Amino acid sequence: MSNAEISNKFIPPHLNAEIYRTETSGTYTHSYLDFIDVHKDGSILVGCSELTGRYWNGGACIFDETTESFFRKTNVKCDINLTSSTADGCFTGDCNKVILCEDTGTISIWSKSDDAWKVWKEELSVAEHDGPALAIECLDLDRLYVTAGGDGNVKVWDLQENMICLRNYFGAHSMQINSIGVKPMSQSHFVTGSTDTYISLWDEHTSKPVYDVIENDCGIRCLQWIEENKIIFGDEAGVLGLIDLRNSDNVVKLHEFPASVHQISYNPESKKLAVCCDNKIVTVFNMSDEAKHIYDSKVHSKFVRGLAWSKTDGNILHSVGWDGEVKKHTVR
Repeated sequence: MSNAEISNKFIPPHLNAEIYRTETSGTYTHSYLDFIDVHKDGSILVGCSELTGRYWNGGACIFDETTESFFRKTNVKCDINLTSSTADGCFTGDCNKVILCEDTGTISIWSKSDDAWKVWKEELSVAEHDGPALAIECLDLDRLYVTAGGDGNVKVWDLQENMICLRNYFGAHSMQINSIGVKPMSQSHFVTGSTDTYISLWDEHTSKPVYDVIENDCGIRCLQWIEENKIIFGDEAGVLGLIDLRNSDNVVKLHEFPASVHQISYNPESKKLAVCCDNKIVTVFNMSDEAKHIYDSKVHSKFVRGLAWSKTDGNILHSVGWDGEVKKHTVR
């Protein structure tokens, strides 16, 4: 074969790039569901990310608990489309308004239009995190929200003042912050858990942490403030622990899982605690009976990522996972 014949078998690099740039077929990728939030009226917010394929986009779906089975059985399109992945989000006091954390470091507010189309539109967005925004919690409904991210920073936002950052805890942790827990019935106190192994206590009125609650043996993956003086956390070693702030040196090990604890969700009315790890299992404990193990479910075919209790029925738990499905669990 001559050199001319060989050269004709190669596509010039600039043409190869042009074909890739203009190619639009086969760009759909599987949506990995990353979090779930439930409004008191029964509305459900689910955030998803497209972690594989040509585009790493994300989005959110908002639907009613009564249509949950419809979501599972059909390929539902996102109500909100994002140009990046989203790790967390929540409803405001209004079920027609949500706040989303994006991997670009952006915090965005979306609301449903009042016209006949009922389209979700972005009201405003702020991009002040220097890394992905990973967690959000409410301090004061419809007014104060606190976010944390991969940059190790914590920020308190005022929604009524067009998302002005009231407090910026720069370098709150030396590594990414994975979770925020707000004290029940409080509008100023919260804790943060980080990969740097620390759980720190904060007061929105002060510019520095109140104190470091504990230094754990490994990174903190999730936490939740469940009572006035008690915090539950899960870590990278798979340990589910309980801290009493009146004696934080004595951490009570509630359970040890075979994988890192990814998310926890506590129902204060039924005293039930749901847990998911880096596996396919949803586990529930009865905290009123010394963390009694009462439920296990393996309905997801891939990692479980998000948990949320129904606001209308304390026995109903919702879960989402990387299999792209929303599951309902009845726990009695």
